[in-house]
Amino acid sequence: MVMGLGRGTLNAVLLATAAGLAIGGVAGVVSPTFAEAGPSAPHRAAPATVVTDVDVLTGDHMSITVRFSNPGRAPRHVAATDISVSAGAVVLRSRTTSAFDVRPGATATSTFDFDTPPTGASLTLNLPGEALPL
Repeated sequence: MVMGLGRGTLNAVLLATAAGLAIGGVAGVVSPTFAEAGPSAPHRAAPATVVTDVDVLTGDHMSITVRFSNPGRAPRHVAATDISVSAGAVVLRSRTTSAFDVRPGATATSTFDFDTPPTGASLTLNLPGEALPL
């Protein structure tokens, strides 16, 4: 007997301790703390541009609603003339002519109108530096 503990009790304590260390070790590997991961650990930032709605049900045009975020430090300029949709080999230019700036840390949502795309074509929204499949 060790300090008043019987052999069975000692074995149970050692087994529970070993199991706790194993579970804690697995949890630490699966979800490291900030100190373990460090500030340079990769993380996913929210996408700067997100398509929130595509409406092609109308007969004479297609509408695409887009949310723009600006994680940078300078205003992000968005001009409808810089936005197009690739529909297979056909490029559709925006009918909308607006332009706006998104302040740093802010988001803005805008809807752009395009001609109706060819039936069955794969659509991609093209912005400066970005291509978003629809």
